[in-house]
Amino acid sequence: MSTDEASAAPRPLLAGLVALGAGLLVAGLALPRVAAYGVALSDGAAASIALAEARGLSPDALSDARRRYGQALSLHGDAQLALDLARFDLRAADAGDGEALAAADAHLRAAASRSPNNAFLWGQLAHLAQRRGAPVDEAAAYLRLSRLTGRFEAPAMLLRVRTALPLWSELPEDIRSGVAADMARLGSEPYLRRSLYAPYLSLGLAERAIFLEEAFATRSERGRFRSQIRKYAGERRS
Repeated sequence: MSTDEASAAPRPLLAGLVALGAGLLVAGLALPRVAAYGVALSDGAAASIALAEARGLSPDALSDARRRYGQALSLHGDAQLALDLARFDLRAADAGDGEALAAADAHLRAAASRSPNNAFLWGQLAHLAQRRGAPVDEAAAYLRLSRLTGRFEAPAMLLRVRTALPLWSELPEDIRSGVAADMARLGSEPYLRRSLYAPYLSLGLAERAIFLEEAFATRSERGRFRSQIRKYAGERRS
């Protein structure tokens, strides 16, 4: 046997050991995530987010979901788990839990720290700041980060609009300019315009006037949008 053949013989074994070691390392790294999602999604909790978004959860189911997702988050610091838990917190706040808004804020911050390029998360933090009555500078900072990380993402644009309009006169000029551009883009794209109907109906009269002025360039476009809104509102009542 030549020297070359003797040195080549162990190479497949070495390659196999390296591959095995890499596989074990990847599996070890994945275990906390698997365990966390196992806790969060056990006993029917897999459908919890969909139920919370659509029909709502019973108080007991909501409490159980928050507990499970809290346990899961303690096992693995995952941005999606933190965001989902924040959504449950917001449901609890809507149901009258006085401490749930602070919990939602903490969990959204945790999600954003793990996914800092997620424009929607920054928009959620801005919206929550506005809802908590935090200083306008706090909401403005989050709005700025949302626009920097996702200028043309439709869900983030819509959330920035919903957050900024109630604070419009207090926001810095650069924020108003950016959100005005969001409104114009949403209003100019027919496939995006329908996403504006429900948020528009939730606005006060002064906020609607600002929106119409910024989102549509002409009176005829504004009139067309009002007609679409009336049709949409009628469909909701029927």
